[in-house]
Amino acid sequence: MMKPLKRHPALIELSREHHHSLSLCVRILRTPSESHQAEIEPHFVELAQHFQEEENQFAPHWRNIAPELRARFENDHAKLRQMMAQPDYTSEAWNQELATTLRDHARFEERELFPAVEPYLDDATA
Repeated sequence: MMKPLKRHPALIELSREHHHSLSLCVRILRTPSESHQAEIEPHFVELAQHFQEEENQFAPHWRNIAPELRARFENDHAKLRQMMAQPDYTSEAWNQELATTLRDHARFEERELFPAVEPYLDDATA
């Protein structure tokens, strides 16, 4: 279990959503050969909103952040959106790739992107 990180108020809800995604990833990776459609499909709606919120929130700050962080962020979102657009719930390989990509993306944001963007978030954006 990850210990909760001290987060800027503007990022707390996003971090909570990451925790929810990480829990789902653990369940998928435990039994990737089974269809997790009933769990994954409703999560796609939440993920789409989550991605949009992050993109809106971080857009004004990219000029202050290392370009490779932005590239990773945008590439991960594009890959996950593509996977969500063409799901293959009964494929063990698809389930593993979705769960691994989503897990690694949430960890990347928590460990690298959020700490990089936090100094530029003022309390007005919270």
